[in-house]
Amino acid sequence: MKNIILIVTLLLTCLAGKAQPVKNPVILETRVHTGIVFPLYDALAYLIQDDVSALDITISFPTYGKDFWEKIYNYPRPGMGYSCWSLGNKEVFGNAHILYSYLNIPIIRRPDKFSFNYQISLGGAWLPRNFDIEENHLNRAVSSHLNIFVRLGIDGKIMLFPRCELVLEAGVSHISNGKTRSPNYGINAGTFSLGINYLIGDNARIIQEPVIPKQGKKYVQSIVTSAGVKVYDNLLNKKYLTSSLSYNIDRLLNLRRRIGLGTDLFYDGSISEGLAGEDGAPEEEFNKFIRFGIHASYSIRYKQMTGGIQLGHYLYSQYTVLTKVYNKISVQYLFTEHLLGNVAIKSHMGKADCLEWGIGYYW
Repeated sequence: MKNIILIVTLLLTCLAGKAQPVKNPVILETRVHTGIVFPLYDALAYLIQDDVSALDITISFPTYGKDFWEKIYNYPRPGMGYSCWSLGNKEVFGNAHILYSYLNIPIIRRPDKFSFNYQISLGGAWLPRNFDIEENHLNRAVSSHLNIFVRLGIDGKIMLFPRCELVLEAGVSHISNGKTRSPNYGINAGTFSLGINYLIGDNARIIQEPVIPKQGKKYVQSIVTSAGVKVYDNLLNKKYLTSSLSYNIDRLLNLRRRIGLGTDLFYDGSISEGLAGEDGAPEEEFNKFIRFGIHASYSIRYKQMTGGIQLGHYLYSQYTVLTKVYNKISVQYLFTEHLLGNVAIKSHMGKADCLEWGIGYYW
């Protein structure tokens, strides 16, 4: 009921309000979500008692073709926001408070009528209630207050009035700590949402048509080294070093999309616990902490940012308790023509394995 009142209030504001002149237009949006948690493990399934609900408040910045990237992405809307989520069990999981940035990209866009878009969101989630062996031992989903938030969504925006749009959206979200603490099954949810946004500023800005440069290179190669810390799947929370060295060659399909192949060399110190003997003595042979694999990749670039996903298979691994298949979600920032920064989440079968930060060279 409160959500309905909020939507109606904002709708009336859109009808009656008059925007004050501002130099750079901004869009204020509020959105309510409802949906379900997808428990990937039996240890979480029986704990889900309620549907997921959430409230978003965001601010975004419409683009008008300041550079060619805005044109080839059909004039996207970068933005940032705050979101408050219920997680299906108030006593065990509590609520999540999320700060995130996002990029909303039109697939179909009809100015002053409607648009169909996809959105990529990335941020941090604060969960007041996490795993505690004495006070909250049932919460196997999250064991740290600070976590990573990732969301992928599609939405339709319908113009109601010159400054106001109705937003209908569906998406999937993931919250976890990247296995920096254990247990860490993570929380996965799918939701539908309804929202209203309102433009503040000059809604008569002229769309620019910058010249799109011709694609130069057909292939881009990169070498990236990364490192992080993780725990094994127990309650000791002993930290282990993880690191990787990756090579990738990409075929540029166009200025923004590319597909590729590559190899990965991994070091994972936590395997010493995974391969411990019956007496509990940890494994000490260095070669058993090493993994080698090959992967296929898909990535998109927007200005200096590149986001990608990799699907790989271990060719050599002494530890295969979960699976021989691994995947990565990464974000890279291109500092110069050859130097890049990298952050990536590696996982197995939807379960986060480690979070790594790195640096790389591309040519």
